[in-house]
Amino acid sequence: MIHVGMDLHHRSSVVRALSGETGELYPARRIHHDRIDELWQYLDSFGAEPIRVVFEAISNARWMYRLLGQRAHVERVAVTPHKVKIIAETVSKTDKIDAGKLAWLSSVNMLPRAWLPDERVERLREMTRHRADLLGVQTKCKNQITRGLVRLGMQRPYDDLFGALGRRWLAEVPLPEVMRLQVEHWLALLDATAQRMGRMDRKIDGIIQGDPIWARAAALLDTIPGVGKVTISTLLAELGDWRRFRRRAEVASFAGLVPASKRSANTKRYGHITKRGSKELRRVLTEIAQGVARKVPRYGRLYARVADQKCANVAKTAVARRLIEDAWTLLMKEEPFRLMPVQAESPTRVG
Repeated sequence: MIHVGMDLHHRSSVVRALSGETGELYPARRIHHDRIDELWQYLDSFGAEPIRVVFEAISNARWMYRLLGQRAHVERVAVTPHKVKIIAETVSKTDKIDAGKLAWLSSVNMLPRAWLPDERVERLREMTRHRADLLGVQTKCKNQITRGLVRLGMQRPYDDLFGALGRRWLAEVPLPEVMRLQVEHWLALLDATAQRMGRMDRKIDGIIQGDPIWARAAALLDTIPGVGKVTISTLLAELGDWRRFRRRAEVASFAGLVPASKRSANTKRYGHITKRGSKELRRVLTEIAQGVARKVPRYGRLYARVADQKCANVAKTAVARRLIEDAWTLLMKEEPFRLMPVQAESPTRVG
């Protein structure tokens, strides 16, 4: 077998091959993505030998994975970047060295394989992430208007400045010409974004309800108090195939909600959470954690205990971790969430 390491970038990639039989390391070559025939020429130069192409699971990895699928004799392997760094750290770092490192890991069967979503999951994930971006635009619009009023020394008469009463006040309050132009601009963008978010929500809901597996999973997740449609769609999109996780701790690790740990002899040290994995999943879980803790007694006790020992932010992280673990458990067991008291909380380490 020919093992090909690919140091994948946005516009080009560097490939380097290693022979599994002779151990020969071939010269590296840069492949330009707008001239993809260069890749086919490189792979064809090895004749009919089976080829394994290894690349890191970065932003355009799914594109490369689908592209390489056009060749039946090519095995495609995406690997987890931070695990590759741990396994094969080198003093020198160049594209050529990185490509050769991936080829060597393939030849000795030490690949930390990553999971890539299929087109079905990728479609839902792109839509939920776009919705999150639209929410960010809404937040920016509101912040810009609020900051403008602060610069003028004006106090807003309503807590919800963008509700019906607040909008009426913004339309009638005297403002300097420049500030009035800014307010009208941000309000127009806010309204347009809200319309797009509404259409996106309906589209996402249609996709989930049109898929029997997702529809059943969404119904189960909806039984968790405080978990709404946005959180449910994000969970389904980011987890993808939840059956690939073997333990509760693995799904928490995927969300980056487990602490970094260092163990040596009899010493154990825990740091802040790793924040590796799906930042979208981590964000939505921590945003709803406090609200869920008010509705679910066992989450409330966990929140109060950790907040008392550390701080509110760490308590939110603890609840977010317990929440994603419980959500995964009910999906695996296909059972609804049970609001039942527990005698004692098992410890949850958070950074």
